[in-house]
Amino acid sequence: MSDDPRLKIVEGIDGDYVIIGFPHHIGAKRDNVRIGQDHGPDSLRRFLPRIGPLKNAEYMKDISNFIISDYGNIHVDDDQNLEKLLEKLNNKVKIVQNKNHIPIVIGGSKDCVFGVVNDDLHVISINHIPDIQLPYDGNKPSINSGLRASTSKISITYFGYDNSKLNQEQENYINEKYNGISLQKIRQVQKEFHQDLEQQVTQAGILFKQIITNIQGKRIHVSISLEAIDSAFCPGVSRPCVQGLSVEEIFEIVYLAGKYCVSLDITDYNPTIEDYRTGFLLGNLIYYFILSKGKDIK
Repeated sequence: MSDDPRLKIVEGIDGDYVIIGFPHHIGAKRDNVRIGQDHGPDSLRRFLPRIGPLKNAEYMKDISNFIISDYGNIHVDDDQNLEKLLEKLNNKVKIVQNKNHIPIVIGGSKDCVFGVVNDDLHVISINHIPDIQLPYDGNKPSINSGLRASTSKISITYFGYDNSKLNQEQENYINEKYNGISLQKIRQVQKEFHQDLEQQVTQAGILFKQIITNIQGKRIHVSISLEAIDSAFCPGVSRPCVQGLSVEEIFEIVYLAGKYCVSLDITDYNPTIEDYRTGFLLGNLIYYFILSKGKDIK
């Protein structure tokens, strides 16, 4: 419809929000997790033109003044060299941030977070399986070791993880070194309803806002694995999560993230398993992230 404009994506790296694709699944392959995440960024691009509207009646926000650009995908001469790929990703993310713009990195498998984080960021990692296993082959990153393999002094909060999948050593590791809010704790919070459009109404949203409040003043990066979302809504992932975050919860989380964080990555979309429902959901996550900083509609 001509009177219902949707997101327009331009090429380049100069937008207010810059999409950067990381079409690689090396970290998943290292841990013998089903691969196919390398198709994620290009599959997502099919859905972005359909996301909208620019004037949103749910939150009464207008994002028609934002420029959203697409840098394309990260590649190097040897696309099997994860370390070189992450180095190039990190350089592109810094270019975007130096312009005071916000990078949105689309994986690929979870290990792409290494190309985004640095020592001055606080990372909120949303995943039903936290990446805290012992590093692959010495200190190489993988989908399961992730931030534990990092030599950087990154502060992390793990959110929405299923602690029934952790052994005692892993549970102790989170409790001793990092902050964490498990999926089980989220489910203990009672749901509340409010008239304020900006007020959180879900269990996950209330607790996520508490995390944001506790780390205000820090530069925040939010890292979302689609595997954290209930597989009834998000089937296109290699490790589906039963009783994960609902669509309402993850939309509220990503809307909050858009208000406070300086960068975002969303990973583990595997369109070789299922592409349409999951791709459309991923596109909407990007939309709600951008929507949070829109102008208020009077």
